[in-house]
Amino acid sequence: MKKYFYLIITLFALSCSTEDDAIPNQNGLSLEKSANLKNSSPVQLVKAWNSYSFYRGFNTWTRKFTVKVANLNYDKSVSIYHEKVDGNWEEIPLSYSMSLDNGDEIWEGQYRYYAYTPGKIYEDEFVVKYDVNNTTYWDNNNNNNYKIEEKQIGSFFAEPDLNVSVDSDFDRLYTSFDGVTTTLNIVADVRNISPTKEVQVVYTTDGWETERYFSLAYTKYWYNSYDYVLTSPNPFNVERWTGSVTINEEVDDIEYAVVYKVNGQQYWDNNYGQNYSISK
Repeated sequence: MKKYFYLIITLFALSCSTEDDAIPNQNGLSLEKSANLKNSSPVQLVKAWNSYSFYRGFNTWTRKFTVKVANLNYDKSVSIYHEKVDGNWEEIPLSYSMSLDNGDEIWEGQYRYYAYTPGKIYEDEFVVKYDVNNTTYWDNNNNNNYKIEEKQIGSFFAEPDLNVSVDSDFDRLYTSFDGVTTTLNIVADVRNISPTKEVQVVYTTDGWETERYFSLAYTKYWYNSYDYVLTSPNPFNVERWTGSVTINEEVDDIEYAVVYKVNGQQYWDNNYGQNYSISK
C-alpha cells in the first residue's frame, strides 16, 4: 500500500484564470506567473481521489493526488494549490513516487483533515504547480481549474487516456479468520465507457513463471464510512470494481496488474510497466 505524507504550507492566494494574471500573496505583493502557464505539457494531473466521512460527530475529509511531470532536472518541486473556504489558497507539496521509462516521473500526495465540527476548511478548486530550472509550469485544466465538490466521492480521472486505475490503498493480502486461508483482495476503478465490460486481475506468485487470472465484480455501492457510500458510476462516470481470490497459504508476496476489456479494446494498469506488488 502506498504511503502518502501530509504537509500544508500557507503561501499566497492564487488565481489561474488567465495567463496574464498575477498571483497576489497575503502581503499584497505580486508574483508574476510564468509565461509557460498554458503550456502544461511538462505537468499533468493524472487522477484525484475525494472522500468525506462522518461517524458519531467525527468528520474526515480526504483528497489524494497523482501527478506526472517531465524530469527536466533533479532539483524540482511539485505541489497542489488548493482553495480554502476563507478565500486563501494553500500549497500541498507532493512527493516523488517513481520514474517511468520515458523519463517522466510520478509524484503523489494528499491532505486529510479531521474535525468534530461539520465546517470544512477546503473549498472545491485546485491546480497543479511544477517548479524546475527557475521556471514554473501549471496544469490549471486549461484555465478552468480543477473542481471536485465535497460530496463527489470517488476517483476523478484527469488524464484523457486513463481508463483503469488500481486503488492500492485498499488492496490486501491477508490470512483470514480461520488462520489458514490466504486471501488476495483487489480494488480498481474504471471509466464507464460501455455497460458491457470485463475487469480482471492477472497475478503471479512465482515471478511470472506462471500467471493466473480472476475477475473483479461491478460494485454498485462501496462503503466509504458508516454514513457515506460511493455509488457506481460516481459523478465523474467512474465505476468501482472489487474482487478476491484464495491463495496458497505459503505465499507471502504477489505481483499483479489489472486489465479492463470493453468495446473490443484492452486497457491495462500495470503500474507503468512495473506491476503492483503486495505482501502479507
